Amino acid sequence: MPAEGEGGFAEWQEVAERWERGRKLLWDSTRPVSEWLVERLGPRPGQTVLDLAAGTGETGFLAAPLLEPGGLLISSDRSPKMVEAARRVAGERGIGNVEFRTLVSERIELASTSLDGVLCRFGYILKGDPPPALVEIRRVLRPGGRVAFAVWGGRARNSWMTVPTEVMVERGHLAPPSAEEMRTSERRNPRVIARLLEQAGFGEGEIEEMAVSYRFADSSELWFFVSELRGPLSLAFERLEEAERRVVRAAIEERCAAAEPGSFALGGVSVNVVAS
Repeated sequence: MPAEGEGGFAEWQEVAERWERGRKLLWDSTRPVSEWLVERLGPRPGQTVLDLAAGTGETGFLAAPLLEPGGLLISSDRSPKMVEAARRVAGERGIGNVEFRTLVSERIELASTSLDGVLCRFGYILKGDPPPALVEIRRVLRPGGRVAFAVWGGRARNSWMTVPTEVMVERGHLAPPSAEEMRTSERRNPRVIARLLEQAGFGEGEIEEMAVSYRFADSSELWFFVSELRGPLSLAFERLEEAERRVVRAAIEERCAAAEPGSFALGGVSVNVVAS
């Protein structure tokens, strides 16, 4: 669930185990995005599909059965620990037509024109100007192949992203988002994405915005989300003294209160894209 440009390799290696523990909470809220991507990609028997920045693998695992018989899913992530987590999840689900690879989206170590489709949900696909990931995806796709990806919309439209960060910034525990991070945020909109697709050699794509809501049954579930599953931000919470952690937690809960007593919610917008 990283935002574009958020965090570094070492930090995501460190939080991989947390993501594996919390994958059900993440999946329950974001599964509609993955279903949209797989439906628009349209996997067919015998095809080869790559899932980039797969995390614990759930998006690609929706596509894997549709590739049978004779097809292959390549589930990949830049973090070897994430790749191992995805391998365990696939084993639990009995998914056999999958190969696991450690790959980075900016340098996809696969042959040109070797894939029928690429999935990427909430990865670093728009990082850079122009984004090298889009050029690499275009290279590895066969003629007529498709990419289906999702990125989070701009920061201001994603309270799950901004609320915990704003509290930490206000309390002096984090620096405000950098100018580069804000520029990256501003490009996560349909108009800019359409231009980036064209620059990378894709035809006109379908771009659709989808509302996403993280809902939490109680304060413990909310705190688990922000303190364990928010990637590098979660590591910052660990550095707080216990008294300060309670203050930060209370401030986050106040800003996330939902209509139902005792429950909490954080919203967002996913920008879903398919192109060939």
